[in-house]
Amino acid sequence: MRRYQSPFNGNRYLLNLNTGEIHDLDFETPQCNIDAISPESIYNCESYTTAEIWAYMRQCPNPNGCHYCNRSKDNG
Repeated sequence: MRRYQSPFNGNRYLLNLNTGEIHDLDFETPQCNIDAISPESIYNCESYTTAEIWAYMRQCPNPNGCHYCNRSKDNG
């Protein structure tokens, strides 16, 4: 479910800067634990590719799609 308050701002993809996990908020599940991610560890954007680029620029560990909400991009 998209979230419109800061730091989410209605964007579809959420990159956890601490883990490199990329979530698709249109398919968020309770297992994603989005509420447990600190706001300063969140980067939101409109495309998976943009999230990947940010992950590499910020040297996030193992940029990867979330197993629960972004399974097609989950590399294990």
